[in-house]
This record gives sequence, C-alpha cells and structure tokens, in this order.
Amino acid sequence: MSDASYIRILRSRWPYAQFDTRPWSPPINVCETDHEMVLVIELAGVDPATLQIEAYPELVRIAGARQLALPAGLRRLHRMEIAAGVFQIEVPFEQPIDPERTSARSVHGLLEIRLPFAGRPRRQVVIPVAEGE
Repeated sequence: MSDASYIRILRSRWPYAQFDTRPWSPPINVCETDHEMVLVIELAGVDPATLQIEAYPELVRIAGARQLALPAGLRRLHRMEIAAGVFQIEVPFEQPIDPERTSARSVHGLLEIRLPFAGRPRRQVVIPVAEGE
C-alpha cells in the first residue's frame, strides 16, 4: 500500500463530528428601525432562565449554554450538527441605545431583544478656546 492511499484511508475514517471546547455562536438577525435595534437569536434548547443579557449604550452581550444529552446506550454517533456548550455574543451599535428601556422575550426558541435608542444621539461638539488675559 502506498503512503498516499494509506493517508486517504485514514482521512476517510475521521469522525464526522469534531468535538471542540470553543464557544459556539447561535444565528442572529440584527435589525434597525427608526426608534430601536431589534435582535432575534435562535436559541432552541436553551433555558431562557439561564441567559445573561447585559446592555450598555454601545453594545449588548448575550451569554448562556445549551446542554444536549446523548441517548443511553449510544453505540455510534453518525452525525452531530447541533452545537452545544457555552456561547457568548457581543453586538456593537453605531448609535447609543438606552439600556434602562431594553426588553427581552423568548418564544419558541427565538430570543427577541428590543434596544431603544438613547434620547439624544451623541454628537461631536467643537469647543472654542478663548484667550485669557
């Protein structure tokens, strides 16, 4: 057997699922209206009571974990595409939001976060310097 065919056989026997300890990122939609940012995050299988949502004027951070149990007596794993374990997402904003008026709700595995814009957008102010006597 040549070295090339031996390597080909080894590669074909690698497991389909690669187990990884890095955090995963759930799919997210980020939309902007005239009055707020709206995030919709796909979190099927995540207990909403375990989510941590931190809102700041310039970003929102969402963290949590999804636990998947494998069947008892598992003999072989043929395919594993559903990510599990801890995750964390940070979404920055161009326009500041009002963290005090932020709301979140979970319906059928979708987390919706509404982040109203701050009352007055930040703007650059030029301050003249007067000469003193």
